[in-house]
Parts: sequence; C-alpha cells; structure tokens
Amino acid sequence: MAGRKTPAAFWVCFFILFIPVLGLCVYQIYNRIAYYLQYPTTQDTREVMAESQLFPSVTVCNNNPVRKTALSGTSYASLLDSEDQVRQSVENLLSTADRDPVNPSVVREILNTAYQDRRTARAADDLTGMTREDIANLGHQLTDFVMSCSYNGQQCVSSDLSSVFATFQSANYGNCFTFNGGFEVLNGQGLTMTLFTDVAEYVGLFGRQAGVTVTVHPTNTTAFPEDNGITVNAGESAAIGLRKAVNKRLPAPYGHCADGGMGETLYSSGYTTAMCWQNCLQKAMLQSCGCVDDPRTNSGDICSAANASQENCRSRYHEQSATWRDNCHCRPPCTEESYVSTVTSSTWAPENVLIPELAYVTPPSDVGRLIKQNVVQIKVNYPDNTYVQVEQRVACTVKDLLRDVGLDIAVWAVIFLILIGLVYLVVIAIRACCGERESKII
Repeated sequence: MAGRKTPAAFWVCFFILFIPVLGLCVYQIYNRIAYYLQYPTTQDTREVMAESQLFPSVTVCNNNPVRKTALSGTSYASLLDSEDQVRQSVENLLSTADRDPVNPSVVREILNTAYQDRRTARAADDLTGMTREDIANLGHQLTDFVMSCSYNGQQCVSSDLSSVFATFQSANYGNCFTFNGGFEVLNGQGLTMTLFTDVAEYVGLFGRQAGVTVTVHPTNTTAFPEDNGITVNAGESAAIGLRKAVNKRLPAPYGHCADGGMGETLYSSGYTTAMCWQNCLQKAMLQSCGCVDDPRTNSGDICSAANASQENCRSRYHEQSATWRDNCHCRPPCTEESYVSTVTSSTWAPENVLIPELAYVTPPSDVGRLIKQNVVQIKVNYPDNTYVQVEQRVACTVKDLLRDVGLDIAVWAVIFLILIGLVYLVVIAIRACCGERESKII
C-alpha cells in the first residue's frame, strides 16, 4: 500500500475540480478589487452632545439701503425726485378712481415716465453703480442702527461698537453689520440686539417693508443676506433658535469636496460654495467688463450704470443663459458648518414698554408708537447643546481589501481540499472494491 501510486482517476478529478474552484476564487477576488476601486463610502449621522459651542457670526442689515436725508445734495438725489414723482402720480391716479375707472395703460405710462432714468430704475432693485464709499456714507450707520446688544450675558462695548461689529457694503441692503461671534456659549445664552430701523429715512422708491434682514453664518465667512437672510419687520421681536450641523466630506478619490484652496479670490473670507460661485461671477465680469457689481469684493471698480458699455456687459452676466457658469467648478467644502434656524416672532413692546435709549429722541407718550414703527429685537441662541454631525467614511480601505482577499483564498482553498479529499476517498474505495472482485474471480 505504501508504494502504491496515486490513481490516474484522482488526477483527472483534481484538475476537473481545480479549474472551476480557481475560477470562482479569481472572480470573487476581482469583484473585491473592483468594489475597492469604486472608492465606496458610507454616511454616519449622529447627534453630539457638547458642553459648550462656538457662537456663529450674525449679520444684520436694514431693509432700507440708503438714508433719505443723506441723498440730498448728492448725485443720487434724483432717487428722491423719482420717489416724489411716483407718489404724486399714484395719488393723482387714485383721486380720479372715484370718477373714472383706472386704465391699466395709463398706469404703465405713468410708471414708465417715473422710471425713465436708467440709473434710478436700476437703483430700485439694488445699489449697483454706487461706489463702496458712497454706500458707506449714504447707508445707515452702525451707531444709529444698533441701539443695544449683549452676548453671553455681557453688554457690548457701547463706546466702540466697531470692536464687536464689522461693516461691509451690500448692493441690496447698503451697510450691513456682522457680529463676529467665535466665543463659547452655554445652553440658552447667545446674542440679543435692539435695532432701530429709522423708518423716516426710508426711500419709498425701493418699496421695502420697514425691518431688518438677519443672516446666521459660520465665522470668517461672507454673508449673503439676499440669498438666505431672515426678514424681521419693525415692531417685532424674533427669537432665532439655532441647530448646528457639521458635514464632513472625504476628498478625492472618495469624493469631490474642496479643501479651501481656490487660489486668488475677490473675497476676504473662508471658503463656502456660495462665495465660490460669486467669486467666479465677479472674476469673469472683471475680466470682460473691467468692473464688478458686488461691493463685498476686495478689489475692482464698481460697474457704473452711467457707462452704457459696462452696464450692457454686466447685464449679460446676470442672464439665465450666461456661460460663465460653465467654467466655474464650485465643490462643497470638506468640512462645512451650517445652521438650521427656527424663528419665533411676536409683536414686541406694547405701549407701556419703555426703552431708555428712546427717551432722548421722543416724548414718553410716543415711545410705544415709535417702537412699533422702528424698533426690532433679535435674540439668537442655541436652545440646547447638541448638534448634528454627518460624516462620510471610507467603506473599503486597503486593509479591508487585503483581509477580504486573504479570506477568499483561504475559504476556497479549504473548499478545494475538502472536495479533493472526498474524491480521493471515493477513488480509493472504488479501486478497493474493484480489486477484491478481481481477486475472487481468479
């Protein structure tokens, strides 16, 4: 028995089993490698409890971009003339409404006449055409706008509000003021501001409701109140409850997030997707038109509405069919903070409420009326110390791949050995039976 050769039938069965087992093993390993090369990811969402959180930046803008009294005697005084012209035309039209039906074509003719000046017509939508210095001088001023503020239980520095508020110019809202945040805040604490809209300074041509626009955004980022601002009307108190969300994305090859490197930008702030799109637009406009139309940029002259060439060029970039987007690749940041806001507003300050700051500008009997027409209270805080974290994770690492490939080889090797062992036993048994039968016959 010891010197007996391995039956030829065994080797036939060996190769018959080896080839399909090897093929299945290679196929499974191929699938493992193909799955790894897809760079799959998983998403983990969880709620995190923190002892304290960093407070975001809060930007507030008066809904009225320029002051009526500041326009007098400037090159933009025609805004007031057009406002009076529109008001008088409408009053004349309404005075005849009782006698004659209002003709829509007459209304259109009156409005076309009132807005025949190109600069005035465009100023009704935004302030593009005014220089940054013009907007800074004509817009509402910080010391007049912010009556009081407190954060984290402490009063703002009343003698120098500019130490806690940064000012920038917006083409839609004039001067805007950003409370920079960045301090740690406990549960329920935050920022409280009392703002004075000064409705007497509103330019009616802009047709806006007296109030403010509030934007909550991460620190060191540019605010875009025209896109995601919260409007609070005069005479209201708004409590804005924040819930922070942190989104962590993976860079290439697992994802397409940006690490913040954009090269030269026109904005002096951290990277956001909104800032990236605006940067692309303004850079393309600066290259083609020789000007920009966003005062928040840190370089480039503001396009002039009086310059027909610049105005026509600028207008083309704001058309839906504009092609500048084709050359702009704005990816989401790899680590992004955002805030979900829950706004609760109510009519604020009944007649018996007295604000000390108003005692200097109006008799006590008129304070209630003045509050309802001009004053806004804003409270921004975290209702609790939890935030949502959404993290993108690698689903298959190199270590996972090597482990799975090794397991596949081991499993198929064991299966092959078991099968070969069974075949060998069957062959030996058959040969033994056949041998006994031959010996009996002899």
